[in-house]
Amino acid sequence: MDITVLDIGTSSVKTLIAAIDENGGINVSGFANAKNQGMAKSRIVDIDLTISAIKESVQSAEIMAGKKAENIFVSIGGSDTIGIASKGIIATKRAGGEITAEDVVRVIAQAKVVLTIDSNILHVIPKEFTVDDQTNIKNPVGLLGSKLSAETMVIAVQNILIQNINNAVERSGFKPSELISQHVAAYTSTLDREEMDLGVALIDIGGGSTKISVFNDDALRFIDTIDVAGDYITKDISIGLRLTRNDSESIKLKYGSCLKELVSSEETFTAPGLNDRESRTISTAELFEIVAPRVDEIIELASKSIEKSGLFHKLNAGIVLTGGTANLKGIKERFERKTNVPVKIGTPQRLSGITDNLNNPSFAVSVGMLLYAADLFRQSGAPRTGGKISLDGSVSRFLNFFKDMFKL
Repeated sequence: MDITVLDIGTSSVKTLIAAIDENGGINVSGFANAKNQGMAKSRIVDIDLTISAIKESVQSAEIMAGKKAENIFVSIGGSDTIGIASKGIIATKRAGGEITAEDVVRVIAQAKVVLTIDSNILHVIPKEFTVDDQTNIKNPVGLLGSKLSAETMVIAVQNILIQNINNAVERSGFKPSELISQHVAAYTSTLDREEMDLGVALIDIGGGSTKISVFNDDALRFIDTIDVAGDYITKDISIGLRLTRNDSESIKLKYGSCLKELVSSEETFTAPGLNDRESRTISTAELFEIVAPRVDEIIELASKSIEKSGLFHKLNAGIVLTGGTANLKGIKERFERKTNVPVKIGTPQRLSGITDNLNNPSFAVSVGMLLYAADLFRQSGAPRTGGKISLDGSVSRFLNFFKDMFKL
């Protein structure tokens, strides 16, 4: 079965086309990465430019794959994404008897929170269960008890953002099957179970926003989004060196560094002149003086966000950086020095097929979407067309989900 993931980001639109085999294996046959100039801070500000980027990305991936895009999963992010802790409690169907997968579905449905009228639930993620007085249970199915409670993380997004994303995709000629939070996609492809159990913060620094997910005891405990990311560095370069946005982005990727030891006042590069003006010679040390302060701002804001979770002192596995800006030279070391926490760069899991170019932090969300979508297919056979993932859909679909989760 073929699936397509469409990661609509502020800087670019990435498309992956892959086949899922009978054993759940994923084989990538096509991918594309098209520049997007229609978004700012993960929000659509020019729908025509966004539509153009979507069309270019999907069509390029289709040409590489030699097949049409179908079963399209779309990413969604930005500061309009919220995470809310919730709790549900039920009496089991057979008091004192074995807890069933149906009981689990019912208690998680109870754990949904009442949102404001302008928001919609994308994901309800279980954290832990309690059976009678026994706490910190990961899998309650098969245990004996009369009362079952569940703690969950509800991830929701403002309806207007969902409508705008759906509108852009549909006007591009495609029908979204599901929406996937960029937070969920990023950690799905970059974090392992040990890191989540020990305590880890994933910081996904994209173009328009920085997304933070904090885990402890193998559960998602906190999410946040900061509207300062890689595009701010590019804009600073553009203003400071009087360059176009495209030239500034290229120079950032090629020569930019946020670690002083990696630059030299003698090392220079040629910057093209603005509007037919003469090109100039600029030192990498001058570029560093522009890049480093903005990186420090991102580090400070991300650190404050993690502190809000109350789990900074429990990051035993440290911090994982991903997203396109994680490719900036010296960013790992600068984060370590500023936070006093071990840091690593998170690259997405390797898949079969055309994947050499995907082993890059900038594809963390795209690959994570593919892994997440493949799980949904394995659990329920096919996506439904509705533009959201929530427990408002069919109970049997989520029963299959939990049966798979608990390996029943």
